[in-house]
Amino acid sequence: MRGGKGDSLQAAKYRLAQSDEALLRLCRLCVSIKTHCEGMSLDDATKFFEENCYYEHKPAYQEALRGTFDPQYLYYTVGKLEILKLRRDYQQQEGASFSLKKFHDEMLRHGAPPIRLLRELMLKNSAAWNEIL
Repeated sequence: MRGGKGDSLQAAKYRLAQSDEALLRLCRLCVSIKTHCEGMSLDDATKFFEENCYYEHKPAYQEALRGTFDPQYLYYTVGKLEILKLRRDYQQQEGASFSLKKFHDEMLRHGAPPIRLLRELMLKNSAAWNEIL
């Protein structure tokens, strides 16, 4: 049944799950940078997940350990930030004629190239092509 009280509860559950996954991805981004650039220890990375992602010790340790060897550990968040930057730049370029539908249609029209190439395909100002984040 659509439109009932259950729908808003179901939507809230999805929003909560989405927020939980976003928090995990942000914690991965922080831990990856701190581990590889600032020398964060595995113990400190584990504690970071426990305190900021609210994980129990074992899953926090597994996430921290994964960050030491998985090169794709932070790509979801970096990719999201790159797409949001592209959207802002495209919106500025298009002005009043901008719409999310237009942006998404244009982006998807090109398949799945790297964001840097999408910037070249979608943005007229070549000076903006290398402005990733």
